[in-house]
Amino acid sequence: MATTVPPEDEFVHKDYPRDQEMAWKENWYFNFIDREKNAWGINHISLERHKQNARFAAFHIVDDEILMYLNEVPLTEDFSELADGKLRVDFVEPHKKFHLTFDGPNHSVDLTYLARFDVFDYPQRGKKAPQGDKNSMTINHYEQALTVTGTITKDGATRQISCLGHRDHSWGYRDETMIAGWNWIAVQFPDKTINVSQVRIDGLPPMGRGFVSEAGGNTGISKVNIVSTERDENGAPVSSTFEVVDESGRSWNLISRKFSGLVLPMNEKGKNVVVYENFSEFTLADSDEKGLGIDEYLDNPG
Repeated sequence: MATTVPPEDEFVHKDYPRDQEMAWKENWYFNFIDREKNAWGINHISLERHKQNARFAAFHIVDDEILMYLNEVPLTEDFSELADGKLRVDFVEPHKKFHLTFDGPNHSVDLTYLARFDVFDYPQRGKKAPQGDKNSMTINHYEQALTVTGTITKDGATRQISCLGHRDHSWGYRDETMIAGWNWIAVQFPDKTINVSQVRIDGLPPMGRGFVSEAGGNTGISKVNIVSTERDENGAPVSSTFEVVDESGRSWNLISRKFSGLVLPMNEKGKNVVVYENFSEFTLADSDEKGLGIDEYLDNPG
């Protein structure tokens, strides 16, 4: 596998700006979805350099029980390991192998992630965002599809995990308080992954991006249309239809259907902002192919 992302970019960046005025963050995210073993979840670490604060989060659903872990630790100049004593991520081999462990009060997780396809690098295909550019969303960002194996232990019983997953890593200026809403999906099919995002800021056209990863490589996405979204009686999204066109001209028409999910208040992104993290089944309408993945919504009622 070849990638434009240097191996050192996997790790904690020490060259963050020291002005401490703008929101500058470095985030890592890993998910897993094993429907056969009735276990799925997300893991997220965010270094908020403008606050010198680190947030660690593990949101797991096992046998339909939501197990949530949140922790904040102060950042120091020598902070280099993604660990807080409970949640830990190790980059065993950059771009290829990762190890994630969680040791909580009610359950523990030990997962090994292996690269399924090459990393997809968003910013100008490998060109780093200028460090001095303080636009609200000036970030370096890459994502990757993965295979996942390991164990989850809950109530004294251990189950083997073997499934597909996804990760991303971003760093830079990230002021999300102006965002009116977004959609983000990361879908794993047996032979490919489809990743789609659309960000909406008041007064601007929607910004759609993404990629398709296959054995032959990655193809960027050039057009994203959210055709429709179905919501339940409480206003929470449960299904959406996406029309996507990639840079080779292929159309991908996706339908999501939630089977489980989390509602995450995100007041740090703005008053009353909510993220719906849906674990969903996806169907490619043209071929009836089935996949599993994340169907995420940010709602900002303003």
